[in-house]
Amino acid sequence: MINEILNQIENWIPPQLPESMTWDDVPKGDMPGDKVSITDVHIERAEVLFPLIVNEIKKLVESGQEKFVVGICGGSGAGKSGAAVVLSWYFNELGIGCYNMSGDNYPRRIPKDNDAERIRVYEEGGIEALEAYLGSDQEICFEEVSEVLEKFKAGEPMIALRRMGREEGELWYDEIDFSNIRVLIIEWTHANSDNFTGVDIPVLLNSTPLETMEYRVRRNRDAAADSPFVTMVLTLEQKKIQKQARKAKIILSRQGQILSYDEYKDLMGD
Repeated sequence: MINEILNQIENWIPPQLPESMTWDDVPKGDMPGDKVSITDVHIERAEVLFPLIVNEIKKLVESGQEKFVVGICGGSGAGKSGAAVVLSWYFNELGIGCYNMSGDNYPRRIPKDNDAERIRVYEEGGIEALEAYLGSDQEICFEEVSEVLEKFKAGEPMIALRRMGREEGELWYDEIDFSNIRVLIIEWTHANSDNFTGVDIPVLLNSTPLETMEYRVRRNRDAAADSPFVTMVLTLEQKKIQKQARKAKIILSRQGQILSYDEYKDLMGD
């Protein structure tokens, strides 16, 4: 069944929303309170990425795999959330069940407490200590993410997914029905991290720290999003993303071009 659907992609034309719908009506990710506005840029990137992701899934199908995890990684300004929404809609429109999961639900502390912990780590240990903390298992519950992906691939029909708000006590779990889901997209800065397992197709959306900061300011996710400390954090996170880029199956530039790893390194000045 899935082979028949995937083979349609050879002549695939990106579907258009029905006249009765807008992108506001399409299901977004599962991060509570997150605002995701779909733009032409997100759609254009998804149109480039979708056939390439499908080709990677075909390889996995040939090896006998039945459930597939796509990791959309990159800085906050890279357009991960928007691209993931469009990609999920494409899969569902084809009849391949897809769920869009946000990795931002899995830090060990609510955002304001984690921001305070980052500052404490920096004040006590300097930039090296902060770099070691960011994206580490001290900051993020990577083991929970790995467990979710393992259960998904094992075919468990109901999986409890973590939800995190921005205030004390805003942590809960929702039972999600995965019985008809074949593709799980996890969109996350750390979706290509070495600290967890289970992603089959890592996709890197490239952006610079400046682009990331500008996007965070527009998206209004955090107070003082353009502060010197946040700028330093984004720069350090970018370094980690670059170190992990070697594992990406697909790398997309800010301009919407597919890059080889060598081309990516040249672009980023490595």
